[in-house]
Amino acid sequence: MTSFTHGTISKRTLFALLGTLRLFLAVAAITVITVEIIEVYMQKEVMHLALFAMFFLICNFQINLSRHTSVLKKEERISRLFILALFSLAAAFFELVDLGFDQVTQNLKSNPLLTAGYQSICILETAVGILAILLITYSIDRMLVTLRSTAHDYRTVNL
Repeated sequence: MTSFTHGTISKRTLFALLGTLRLFLAVAAITVITVEIIEVYMQKEVMHLALFAMFFLICNFQINLSRHTSVLKKEERISRLFILALFSLAAAFFELVDLGFDQVTQNLKSNPLLTAGYQSICILETAVGILAILLITYSIDRMLVTLRSTAHDYRTVNL
């Protein structure tokens, strides 16, 4: 009886954690987008290389996860994780593009004749940064849904 109760509690905890992670993911995305917008006004860039590395690692994790065909069981899940990894990879490269725009804006900032170009590139840079955050948020959210669905298939397995 105790192993049944323990297994049920563990599974419920797992499902609750996956749901909570999705909530925290939304909060994190809003926070990072806010930081991206604030960076434009402060004219400081803080996180691009760190975000690139993190997004690239998430991409790698999703690809490795999609290779576990015996656990995921369904070809649709495997394909979905691989496609989500491509979204993560795109987000990582958008962060590099964002970093490149930062370098361009640093050069434009020093020339008062190029103020209009500077402002345009700042807006474009912010849009690229927000796009990267939205891509990675979508990718992680769908991955968590897939993991929850996979875990649900194993609900009869004792822990």
